[in-house]
Amino acid sequence: MQQFRGCRSLGRRTERIKRIGVGTLLLLLASWALGQPLQVYTHPTKGFQIAAPNSWKTDTSNPDLLVEFITPEDTSFYLSVVYEPVPFATPSPSLYNTAMENFFREFRQSLAQELEIKPEQVVEIGRNIHKVGNLRVATLDVRAPVPDDWVFRARVRFVIADQGLYAITLTGEEEEFQQNETLVNQILDSFQPKNLQQTPFSMRALWIALGAACVSGVLFTGLILLLVRKFSR
Repeated sequence: MQQFRGCRSLGRRTERIKRIGVGTLLLLLASWALGQPLQVYTHPTKGFQIAAPNSWKTDTSNPDLLVEFITPEDTSFYLSVVYEPVPFATPSPSLYNTAMENFFREFRQSLAQELEIKPEQVVEIGRNIHKVGNLRVATLDVRAPVPDDWVFRARVRFVIADQGLYAITLTGEEEEFQQNETLVNQILDSFQPKNLQQTPFSMRALWIALGAACVSGVLFTGLILLLVRKFSR
């Protein structure tokens, strides 16, 4: 994974420090407003930030994920961030819809196989392309019943930034998901890429990258197997 180059001048370094400082402050203020103590995690190489509860411990040992958050035994929640390089990309509605369609197709098949249910039981219950601050993002909601009488829920936030596509996935048992809807949205909304400017790129580049990701399973299948393993233990 290619690392980002540092600032080329003192002036640029100072400006970036200011931006990071303001972003971190906003994340912390939002967590205090919720009454839920959150910690701001900054990825050591990609430079993105995301806030999560203090008790959720980060793990970067899995090569298929940028980071996953290991949660306590008393919660069904699981959070992870994956990334696929897509040079010269633009966060347009058509590109986000392409990303969600590719993701859901692979997600449905793999999740159904792991849960031993029919693929048609894995249902898309929401899809939205919207803005969070100055970022244009997309959100996909998925629901699936589990044979031992609980319901799996997933909310996936897609962010085209940093010359690629991020997929931030938060999953859990449906009842806990619904009871903590505010926290779920706060965590996903807290995501900030290293470069807040979303620059233009071509649809052809996105199709190539998403097709490769589906074939290799790096972006999709590896993520699904991990999250299902947590809930089926």
